[in-house]
Amino acid sequence: MIKDHPTIADRDEDGPGYTVDLEAFNERIKRLYADYNRAVDENRYAVAIRIGKEILNDLLTVAREQLIPNVHNPEIRRLIEDIVRYHEKNLGYVEATEDAAENVPPLYQFEIRERALGTLSSSIQELFSFILGAMLVLADVNSTVYRPSKKPESPVGFI
Repeated sequence: MIKDHPTIADRDEDGPGYTVDLEAFNERIKRLYADYNRAVDENRYAVAIRIGKEILNDLLTVAREQLIPNVHNPEIRRLIEDIVRYHEKNLGYVEATEDAAENVPPLYQFEIRERALGTLSSSIQELFSFILGAMLVLADVNSTVYRPSKKPESPVGFI
């Protein structure tokens, strides 16, 4: 569905929502994360931060536009929104830190970017794991809740 597409989420043709191909989502993030790690290993921190911000932006987009709209319990939705806000703040911190690194002598840029990468790495890992787990649970729940009953006498199509 979205392989080789520049973003993770595509518009659903049947409605205003977004659909996410979990395999494509997982593969894209894994590919980007491998590029991110390679850049970190090679001490190309500016490149790593650019790739990491792209990963985190994709994760936040999926959380906001795919995950949150599919959670109907208000308390759970608020918890997910809080998690998303936390990672949005981390992204803001990384962006501000990167802007600051551009305005300091090169001697200090390495340390500034290293700190930003620490924040970025933990945020990517945490949010990816959270989203993937939540989407797997939602997919499982949706596959069982909306499965039509095989009994013709059942007035409700739920199991």
